[in-house]
Amino acid sequence: MEESVDENKGGHEVMKTVHVDLKDRSYDIHIGNEILGKTGKILRDLNFAKRGIVISSPKILALHGKRLFDSLRSANVLVETIAIPEGERHKTLSTAEAIYKKLVRFRVDRKTLLIAFGGGLIGDIVGFVGATFLRGIPYVQIPTTLLAQLDSSIGGKTGVNLSEGKNLVGAFHQPKSVIIDPLMLVTLPQREFCSGVYEAIKYGVIRSASLFDLIDRKHSRFPQEDKNGLEKMIVDCVRIKADVVSKDEHESQLRMILNFGHTIGHALEAATKYSKLTHGEAIGHGMIMATQLAVKLGKIDAVEALKIQEVIARIAVLPSLHSLKWRQIFQHMRLDKKFMEDRLQFVIPVKIGQVEIYPDTPRETVEEVIQSYLHAQC
Repeated sequence: MEESVDENKGGHEVMKTVHVDLKDRSYDIHIGNEILGKTGKILRDLNFAKRGIVISSPKILALHGKRLFDSLRSANVLVETIAIPEGERHKTLSTAEAIYKKLVRFRVDRKTLLIAFGGGLIGDIVGFVGATFLRGIPYVQIPTTLLAQLDSSIGGKTGVNLSEGKNLVGAFHQPKSVIIDPLMLVTLPQREFCSGVYEAIKYGVIRSASLFDLIDRKHSRFPQEDKNGLEKMIVDCVRIKADVVSKDEHESQLRMILNFGHTIGHALEAATKYSKLTHGEAIGHGMIMATQLAVKLGKIDAVEALKIQEVIARIAVLPSLHSLKWRQIFQHMRLDKKFMEDRLQFVIPVKIGQVEIYPDTPRETVEEVIQSYLHAQC
């Protein structure tokens, strides 16, 4: 991973660039306030095709579409648009098929650039379509939610959900570039913003005590009151993910640490039919339970574990899980990609800033922790 900083001519706005080093699949992540209006120049400098298909949601297009389209057209990029519905329940093969059919109508070829303009759902679906349509076409990510900016837009994981579980159909397909404008987050609903903060906490727990402290001290001032602090939080998360992905693209070992909170979190999303919890909220619950599991396994000091749980709880009130049962959650955990050879694999914290992969977690211990957590929700 390499990093550079570029200033505009006035010297006031700074665009930070983090490099993801994957040899012939390498790309840059550009981060800076108001850089959405520079998208056309960024893509032109990369010598991308003169034709782009923007795939987004009606809401995002209404809020931010004009700035993106003006920038692309100023760079002489011919733009066409596909709008798809929002919501995790639409992250399906049927939505991907609808996009495929429109791409056929638009006579898209392997030189056409797909532009994912939206949150994690948009990015995952567009990446999956890019990986599979015509056996692979290029795409870029322009994430518009905090969760997508600091996590899901980076690393090339793409996919769609089945009713049985999250992201069970997918592919690794790296973007050609990621363009992150934190100022777009000002229009994000508070619940969606907090959803991203939970994911940021994950990065603090797995790799950076200083990032964890930054989030604890300043999250209540984001995004309106402390735009520089918000940008720093995003950059720190991006640096961590870029470093991990550069060392382990296909999740053979190191990249698994990014799944802290996700083994249970994904199961919670599936068990509630992707309608009750945001992704970040599910991960918030999952991180708390994974931390309690670490205590039960004797892997973390109780005081340190309590601090993790308290910081997560201070972000916002997590939706109650009182209606869920252990069997529902376990059923979906068994279908998760991280459930291997009938073994429960967890990422658990050993201290703030460090985690370990626990490859064979006793089912009875996991059940005890989850049952206790669910009981406390009543």
